[in-house]
Amino acid sequence: MHADHKLDAKGMACPMPIVRTKKSMANLQEGEVLEITTTDKGSLADMKAWCKSTGNEYLSGTEEGNVQIHYIKRVEKKQYVPKTELKSISNEELEAIIAEKPAVILDVREPEEYAGGHIPGAHSVPLAQVENYIAALPEEETVYVLCKSGKRSQAACDNIRANGRENLIRVTPGMSEWNGPVTTSLVAAAGTR
Repeated sequence: MHADHKLDAKGMACPMPIVRTKKSMANLQEGEVLEITTTDKGSLADMKAWCKSTGNEYLSGTEEGNVQIHYIKRVEKKQYVPKTELKSISNEELEAIIAEKPAVILDVREPEEYAGGHIPGAHSVPLAQVENYIAALPEEETVYVLCKSGKRSQAACDNIRANGRENLIRVTPGMSEWNGPVTTSLVAAAGTR
């Protein structure tokens, strides 16, 4: 596929490929295509969600060994979709909440990240699968959404809210700075595996 500009984000972990992509896209003209190469396993879901939230067009993605290659087309700024405002809480606030009572927690990291350590009772719903899980979310309870650093949880919340659900709270900064209890036992959300 033809690309007008290229971005090498190999060796960078979430959220850096998205941060660098955002910077690079700001310098493109409408209709130009950016090729992004990355080794971040979660980049496919991240790039698609970022495009959906910004209005840019995700053209395609391929995988060559452990390298993912993405193509994104710059869309005119007036077509950008603004992010909705969303309530956020800190890791410490979530830790206090779950110390008092059970809570519904969605961990939208990739399965490998989740398996490496997560909040006890958190449900694994990778970002790429969030849209398929919306109907299973409880309507009466608050749902706490987190990832590694806050970028994927924002994309997940944007997606869920765009589908009519409002009972969400984003947890930041997420598992990268979580100091509360952690487990490696697996709790997949129904319908996600």
